[in-house]
Amino acid sequence: MSPRLLLLEDDLPLGQLVARALEEEGFRVYWATNQEEAWGFLWEEPFDLLILDVRLPEGEDAGFALARALREAGFSAPILFLTAKDALEDRLLGLEVGEDYLAKPFALPELLARVRALLRRGEVRPRRVALGDVVLEVEAKRVLKGGVPVSLTAKEYQVLELLLLNPGRLFSKEEILERIWGPGYEGASNLVEVYVKNLRKKLGEGVVETVRGLGYRAPA
Repeated sequence: MSPRLLLLEDDLPLGQLVARALEEEGFRVYWATNQEEAWGFLWEEPFDLLILDVRLPEGEDAGFALARALREAGFSAPILFLTAKDALEDRLLGLEVGEDYLAKPFALPELLARVRALLRRGEVRPRRVALGDVVLEVEAKRVLKGGVPVSLTAKEYQVLELLLLNPGRLFSKEEILERIWGPGYEGASNLVEVYVKNLRKKLGEGVVETVRGLGYRAPA
């Protein structure tokens, strides 16, 4: 299957040019023009590489801030920054919070070469996570218990994946709702509790810990 790439670029002509060049190379490209669109793509399926503009509608250094938020949220796909900011401190920051940095204007062959090089390194994100006899196969989007596949709904899987990829990290109910159901969700207030209950019923009580009044986490 072709690698999935997320491109976050608010310059429409440049975004179209880059997306087309990547698609012609056989990559599956998901193009976002702002952070909200990018988060929407990111929570649908895992990506093999993220290409982020630094200067976005959200701010001069919004791309760097987004990269930090992604790492904190457990996303570990390689990040390539595209930016007109070419000062030494900007290049160093790009290499600190991401894997590579390409200054604008750039030649498309160089961009493609860097994309291929990052993909050859492989995704840092775990491909398999185990908690006791529960195994999460990230690429296959499959969950096993005692070696037997367990049927989960899409949202059950997403909640489980969020927790297992961040063992020991506490997520509030509000944060889970925002990450899985999207910003501004106004549905049932007990939705997270329902999904946690379903996961425990299917996978065992120990798969999700409750910290009363604060939220949920997977055991570290």
